[in-house]
Amino acid sequence: MAASFLHVLLAAAVAGCSSAAADGAHGYWMNSPSLNGWREAVFRAGVPAQPAVLPPGVEPMMVGSSSPAAQMLVLEGMTHLLTFGDMRAFLKFDAALRLDPDCLMAHWGRCMSLMGAGPAFQDQRVHSMKRMKELALRPDCPEQERAYADALAVLLMDGPVKAQEAWKTICSTWKRDPYAPLFYAMLLRDGFDGQGNPGEGQKEAVRVVEAVLKERPGSQAALFMRALLEEVAPSISPEIVETARRAVAANPFSASAHHLLGHCLFRTGDYEGASAAFKESENLCLAWEKAESVSPALDDAYFRSILYRAVSEFCAGRYKKAEAIASRAASVPLDKKHPLAPGTLLQLWEARTLPARLMLARPGLPRQALVLKAFPGPLPKGFPDLSNGMTAVASQYMGACYAARQGRTDAVASAFDKMSGILRLLMDGADAARRQMSVSYWARCLQMGSLYSSEIRSLMFPDSANVWMSEAIRSQRFSSLLLPPVVPYPAEWILARAYLKAGKFRECADLCEQALKRFPNHAGVLETLDKARSSGK
Repeated sequence: MAASFLHVLLAAAVAGCSSAAADGAHGYWMNSPSLNGWREAVFRAGVPAQPAVLPPGVEPMMVGSSSPAAQMLVLEGMTHLLTFGDMRAFLKFDAALRLDPDCLMAHWGRCMSLMGAGPAFQDQRVHSMKRMKELALRPDCPEQERAYADALAVLLMDGPVKAQEAWKTICSTWKRDPYAPLFYAMLLRDGFDGQGNPGEGQKEAVRVVEAVLKERPGSQAALFMRALLEEVAPSISPEIVETARRAVAANPFSASAHHLLGHCLFRTGDYEGASAAFKESENLCLAWEKAESVSPALDDAYFRSILYRAVSEFCAGRYKKAEAIASRAASVPLDKKHPLAPGTLLQLWEARTLPARLMLARPGLPRQALVLKAFPGPLPKGFPDLSNGMTAVASQYMGACYAARQGRTDAVASAFDKMSGILRLLMDGADAARRQMSVSYWARCLQMGSLYSSEIRSLMFPDSANVWMSEAIRSQRFSSLLLPPVVPYPAEWILARAYLKAGKFRECADLCEQALKRFPNHAGVLETLDKARSSGK
């Protein structure tokens, strides 16, 4: 997932700067880009010192601005950027620009925070890109800020590998910069291979962040980044959970830190602790919306946490509570003013369908009328209709499940054929997904459809269920920080239940034990395992 995050980041960035490129920007924004070739410049005359007291989690760094308040807002925005609070960061940088329209780092931050924010923010992105170039070319521009601008240009124009070198140079040149090493680590991370081994970039990222923590053990952003580097590791160690707790302690008002802790606890199977952490994140998000008069459409962090909490409750076996939480997320009204905002996209793709998807995931299906009632209604005009694919996929899966229960094999086969057609149409929607800033959600929908297709085949041919489910088991991955698993159970559970029904108790128990490696303490899997062991005695 770490690598895919970079791909999404870059895709969004390239899409966002397309009009800037059309405006004659070829190569970097600086005609002769250099991180070290400029004479060390002094900050603009009369720059006041920053206040001695910094907000929780914020670290000091010189920011070229005539406004002390703008300096502080930029530093707060930098911290939000490094803890995956993009819209919070945007509002900080935007506020800084209202105080000082010539603050290069505020323009830099606005570009960074709006990379994945959708077409509605295109004008702000392009304006800040152009203005940053102009400010970077001024002779009185601080060299460190020019280096930041150049590093962003390298990322946009040449990609992450070249950008890694740019950030590495910033780190070595300005050794007291508290933020550059963490941006460098974010670019380095390349996740884990199929055997769970970290990539070379991942190892280097860990070394970089641990060096920062050695110097500044209380840095919220560094603690967040250190735990983040393990988000999709084969297992989450107690030390990483403790690191996430320290990130919360460094700034108890950070919704991102509480969400990170929730993710780490979820991965260890502490679903009760995870649910509590996600709930705290939700509360902080709602307080932020109220304090800043922000629409839920711009608060994707709220939807990420409430959706993750619903899935946590499902994995704990509290199915009705999970569905109630999911229904609350699904009932948030869509904001017609922001049809492509980050929060809106989460509503369209994930929140609107989660109540029905959780019902369909129960070990015992509820009445079909209840599930039908949980499905979302027609999508209002003006919203991207590609997201209807999530509803269509779940709908065909529902039809197959109930047809199989009734013994209607022809209807199961019909649902499979319709599902295949839907997935083919969705696969042709890659360009639309990019235009609608929905690539990651579109990919999750295809992943869910693939798993559902395997399950439907196992319903059609129960004697060869192991054949159909084996690929689904191999392809399922650990959940990531940003979103809960696309289905709230390990794929092995489906096959384990088929084995249990067929009286293959040893095979069922073996699969349950395998499933618990990815979903520790999953209530449904534990229940199936207990039945297999008691029946096999």
